[in-house]
Amino acid sequence: MSVIYKAKLKAAKTAVSEKNYDYAYDLCHDLLELDATSYPVHILLGVSCQHMSKWSEGASVYEKAKLLPKANTLAWQGVCALYEASGDHAKHTEALRELCDRLIAEGNLQKAWECMQKVLVLLEGAGDVRRLVRALEELAPNGPYNALLDVNGADPQPPTIVDLLNRMYRLESDLDSRLIESEVNKRRTRLGAGPISRVRTEVRSEVYAESGLLTTLAQLVEHSMSGPVDQLLENEELYFECLFDRILFVEPRNEAVAQLVNLAEDLVSNDKCSRAFELLIEMDDVGDRAAELVPKLVELFPDSVLAPAARAWMRSDAVDADVANGDADVANGDARESPFAQLQVVKSMERMGRDRACVDAAARARNAQHEFSEKYGAQLPRSRLQVDLASAGSYLRIGPEHAGDAEELFRVCLEADAKCTEAALGLGLATCALGNNEEGCQILQQLVDSDPLNHRAWGGLANAQLAADNTSGAIHAYKQAIAVDPVCAEHHAGLADAYWRLGGEWRSDK
Repeated sequence: MSVIYKAKLKAAKTAVSEKNYDYAYDLCHDLLELDATSYPVHILLGVSCQHMSKWSEGASVYEKAKLLPKANTLAWQGVCALYEASGDHAKHTEALRELCDRLIAEGNLQKAWECMQKVLVLLEGAGDVRRLVRALEELAPNGPYNALLDVNGADPQPPTIVDLLNRMYRLESDLDSRLIESEVNKRRTRLGAGPISRVRTEVRSEVYAESGLLTTLAQLVEHSMSGPVDQLLENEELYFECLFDRILFVEPRNEAVAQLVNLAEDLVSNDKCSRAFELLIEMDDVGDRAAELVPKLVELFPDSVLAPAARAWMRSDAVDADVANGDADVANGDARESPFAQLQVVKSMERMGRDRACVDAAARARNAQHEFSEKYGAQLPRSRLQVDLASAGSYLRIGPEHAGDAEELFRVCLEADAKCTEAALGLGLATCALGNNEEGCQILQQLVDSDPLNHRAWGGLANAQLAADNTSGAIHAYKQAIAVDPVCAEHHAGLADAYWRLGGEWRSDK
């Protein structure tokens, strides 16, 4: 190195320290003509360019410096300082990330975290939520910068993984909501957009496909398992609620449903989350768990969507049917998509003797059952059977003009449950109402043969025999019905009518 070169290099350093950047700039160019591979000169020239607002040249100088054999972090730090001074937040952010990578490669994790913290602050300040979330994801488990969370002594200290995931959850949840509303408002006015419900569904599908919220919540639950139980349950509820709302858009659906049910079981076992109770009640399909789940839902969550229907279910045997009917009517408004609630409406209409209302309610209930099955892949055979039985009975009571509808539904019920005596009884009565007395009597005879203590079946057979002018057969059946249920006035009245038809001395028995 010549004496002249050393003198100019010293002068350039002095000029930079004295903030005489124009002079330093000229000296650095002279020095590079003498030695184009001098790393210190590149750094000095980069600093001079920054203070002279020569952004493009300064960036180019630093990029060349990074490639020199003696390159160290000064070049990466210089690029960061240059873009910060220029106000180019996007390039400043990328430069900081590159500096972070360089520091990690050198093993300086403390400085790397401080650098990454600056990246997060920049993204948050710019309102770039999507990129901020992506940056946080890289710090999360399995992310390339996850090791930075274990750094000690950094300022500020890195967050815990649970704190990080909580922040990601809040950001992603807010981002998804804002994206959906913004896109729906944009599309709803387009020509041929269709119903707003369809537009919203399409937008939700697109947004959720790009969202990482469910993954974040799954990780949050996983990393909460070693902490306080209350915190774990709170995070499980967040995950459950989110998965519940997005279940239509998650693939594979069967795995998502299984995860949803598992979360619901854990929450219910800890008396948490009304929706978890509601899901398990629906999945139970008015089965063995209803006696446990339904009263508990009413007790813990009296204002939940399913609570009115749950109260109607609990009062199903009450003498005051108006009470149950009132609850079911509320359920019809608040829980239109609930198979359980719609079933209570059907049964309430049936108890009230409002047959046409029962038939209408049954149609809504079947629609709710179908949509639930499509959504969760769960069949609801018990609920469907109860709905069909109730509406078939209503059709039969409405009048002969609907006997065909009743017969069809009773046959559907028997296909679903060949041992359903109520369906067999109804089928026999409907068949007779259609004028097929012989076939109806055969069906009812088979029923009493298999269930001789069924007084309603005996009564039905008696009525069918009477309609077929088999008075003696009707008397025998009425007597059997009375033997099983001596206090049923309908059987006694039927027997009296049969005796009256015989005429003569038999009329005195009436």
